[in-house]
Amino acid sequence: MRGIVQSILVGIQMALVEMRSHKLRSGLSLFGVMLGVSSLVAMLTLIGGIDVFLHKKMGVWMGSVWFTPRTDPQDDEKLTWSRSPGLRLSDGDYLEENAPQVKDAIQQIERRGSIVIAGQQERGRFLGTTPAALSRDIENLTISDGRWITDQEYRIGARVCVVSWEFADRVAGRQRGRDGGRSIVGQYVQFGGVQFRIVGRYDPADPDVQPWQLRRCVMVPLEAVRLFVTGYDPNPGSVEVSLKDLETVKEQAPIVARALQQRHRGVEDYEFRTAEWLEELGGMLGNVSVLMGLISAISLLVGGLSIMNVMLSSISERIHEIGIRKALGAKTLQIFVQFIVETTTLSFSGGVCGILLGLAPLLFSEGIKKASEGVIVPTVLPQHVAFVFLILALVGAVFGLYPAIRASRLNPVEALRHE
Repeated sequence: MRGIVQSILVGIQMALVEMRSHKLRSGLSLFGVMLGVSSLVAMLTLIGGIDVFLHKKMGVWMGSVWFTPRTDPQDDEKLTWSRSPGLRLSDGDYLEENAPQVKDAIQQIERRGSIVIAGQQERGRFLGTTPAALSRDIENLTISDGRWITDQEYRIGARVCVVSWEFADRVAGRQRGRDGGRSIVGQYVQFGGVQFRIVGRYDPADPDVQPWQLRRCVMVPLEAVRLFVTGYDPNPGSVEVSLKDLETVKEQAPIVARALQQRHRGVEDYEFRTAEWLEELGGMLGNVSVLMGLISAISLLVGGLSIMNVMLSSISERIHEIGIRKALGAKTLQIFVQFIVETTTLSFSGGVCGILLGLAPLLFSEGIKKASEGVIVPTVLPQHVAFVFLILALVGAVFGLYPAIRASRLNPVEALRHE
């Protein structure tokens, strides 16, 4: 065991001596490894950011099923569809009570169209919501002017609202020329002939991550929409339910849909979907990973072959040295380990430079985050670090195998005669 440890230390020392003695040759051999590792690390930092995003969204959306109304009945379906009340807000409550797969229903009413904000007409999203439904988005938002809707206002259906940053900025920009661009808080939103007093303006908590569905949006208490705009049990625009078992959403979604069909008197006048786009995005990410992996593998192959060539040249120059070591009692295994360690040290030397170069996306993380709207934030994951070092060790071991075998099998008598 002591001899093996000594061979490892000698291998590391000789690798450093080889790089110092033959700088150009060693540099060229390490360049391929550096390029391969740098491209691999850069790819893994980007994939790590996407992976974090997907896992975050999977926790929120992966267990959900969305039902939306169909609006295109065939001629032979029109009579049948007349039996159904259509999609209703109460469908969520019905599924919550009658479909054992459903954990809870998200209560919201959404309307899209013309909204009058502070006397100015805009087009966007008018959303009746509840604190529970808003809980998934609230961490990504902050109030920059005024306040949030209170629990009491939600409960009694007060005619108050909060307005998105994009709406507020557009209105303020137009008012600036007339009255100095006063605060939007205290002014009114009108929708469906009903006025709602603005109590707050919300902005994204992170300026680089702007939730697209909340950019042009007015939020009001759900109860206020039911009392003053739509009636008690309207078509909510869509019905979202979350399921108890996140692992079998695909299998359970059709069962939940059949339960809703019973409430609609056998009429399937709705469509349903799950968060399959997350899986599709994951599949695309996997394809990109394979492609980038192939590019990195080619670079690493070139670098590994260069290292093998350096080691074979080194062996040719050190045959006499190997013969002396064997004559003094060095075992075949010790010589083998020494040259494997030398190759691995060369591989890690190029790999460390490649890792530093491949971490460049971290320097531009804010720009990448802003350009991708928060989807990609370059991240170094522990499993990716372990993977890179495993690859470097494999490159050293695989491409050092032949030189190490050749060196360890040299006949000491022939080696000592070599000039």
